[in-house]
Amino acid sequence: MTIAPGSFAWLLAHDMRLNWRGLTSLLNGASTRKAVLILLACGAGLHLLAWPAIRWLSGYGHGTNATAPVLASIIGGVFMWMVAQSLFSATRALYDRADLDLLLGSPVPPARIIAAKAMSIMASTLGSLGLLALPVANMGALLDSPCWLGVYPALTGMAMTATAMGLALSMALFFLVGPRRARVYAQMTGAILGGSFVLGAQIFAMLPLPMRASITAWIDQTGVLRSTGTQSLLWMPVNAVHGDIFAMAVLLGTGVVTLTAAVKLLGERFAIAAIAAAGAPAAEAGAMGGRLNFRAGLGRNLRLKELRLMTRDPSLFAQLSLQIIYTIPIAVVLLRSQLVPTAFALVPTIVVIAAQVAGSIAWLTVSGEDAPELIATAPVSPTAVDRAKLSAVALPMLAILALPLTGLALISWRCAAIAVVFAACGCASTALLNFWHPMPGNRRGMLRRHQQSKLIGLVEHGLAILWAFAVVFALIGSVIALAPIAIVITILAVTRAMHLKRIANGGVTIAGPQSAGSSAFSPMSRAFKFGRG
Repeated sequence: MTIAPGSFAWLLAHDMRLNWRGLTSLLNGASTRKAVLILLACGAGLHLLAWPAIRWLSGYGHGTNATAPVLASIIGGVFMWMVAQSLFSATRALYDRADLDLLLGSPVPPARIIAAKAMSIMASTLGSLGLLALPVANMGALLDSPCWLGVYPALTGMAMTATAMGLALSMALFFLVGPRRARVYAQMTGAILGGSFVLGAQIFAMLPLPMRASITAWIDQTGVLRSTGTQSLLWMPVNAVHGDIFAMAVLLGTGVVTLTAAVKLLGERFAIAAIAAAGAPAAEAGAMGGRLNFRAGLGRNLRLKELRLMTRDPSLFAQLSLQIIYTIPIAVVLLRSQLVPTAFALVPTIVVIAAQVAGSIAWLTVSGEDAPELIATAPVSPTAVDRAKLSAVALPMLAILALPLTGLALISWRCAAIAVVFAACGCASTALLNFWHPMPGNRRGMLRRHQQSKLIGLVEHGLAILWAFAVVFALIGSVIALAPIAIVITILAVTRAMHLKRIANGGVTIAGPQSAGSSAFSPMSRAFKFGRG
């Protein structure tokens, strides 16, 4: 069947093809057949993992007030994640441009274009979570009760409502703070909302036992989750998952109404915002970073350059925030276990976060360098360049670690001092790894940088974990702490030796035209490999 060009179905099919290409790019450019096989294999594996979870839930009492608080916490986190994903997608549609300029310049009504974009965003948001949630619903319906199939309409209705909220948030930020600042604020807002997905499922479980008992008793007394009587809209997703047909209908109806209203009310504004984003004045580009005047001094100017690029990067803050937020559950698990003191639970988490974030910032300063030829050909000492780059990594890390280390010091000065030492060592190790084994790429793809070398990605994560083990043994005063430290030193020594060997063989050159003095360039500038010397 041929779809009429310019119709809503035609535009939607086009956007869905773009979504599929984005998915295959995450699978290292896999073919359609290979991507389908991978998704089927993942689906089968997730169904197998859902089997014991359903056995446990069915024995615990699915559909009862006992499971309602935990389920409400999970659903709340899922909804916040959906809103964050929708906000990210709407912002990308505004700023990454892609086909938007061509479509808005065509004789197709802008409202139809925006409607197709909104449906595509909704489908992408639903698919990312459906891959995890729907296997649970399927196994629940098979092993426990057909009521589990209520997850399908519940997720669909929530995805439509979240998409409407994401569009509204993106437009509000765009017109409130302006085209340049809107992208930064959208990324930060999305990171905060997305982080609640990781922590939301644990909120109820983290509460003290008496408080959990009080909440459960209140729910039993008020009957807010009973199937009879007036039901709050906020509890509709819980009731829908419990098999309430009325709640399913309300969720789907609310989603359709909110998404339709958002497209109708915001469609024209979205088109105006897209045009404004394309023609935003260049003078606003550095607004977030403030005015930084360059003066004499190599180290100072290089540090200011790196810091300015970081503050101007709209997605950097969101990506670093996600790295930090996704590491927090390590401390949550240790705190909930009640097997270790509070300080002992926080210290390894701080060390892991420091090592991972430092590796990301080091990658930005080395592999994400936008002007390698300029720095490589400048009449400056390679050692001074590398030292300035390392100090540019250290300054943001000091700002990131200041607050948690101060809080830790209030609990235990000894633990805080040990955390400072091991966090600094962790930062240095992952930073040096990225200096000695650079992987050039686009700055915006920081979280996907390990696709070039999955081995280096594993090594970087391994260094962070080894420092976490070392600091735990150091806290208890055990000499076993020397074992992971020795492994780290060995890994770095091997990496350094391989790096020096590549330089000695002349196998790495800078990007662009070569010069006679290229052999004296710093390790950072030699990272950009374009051929044999």
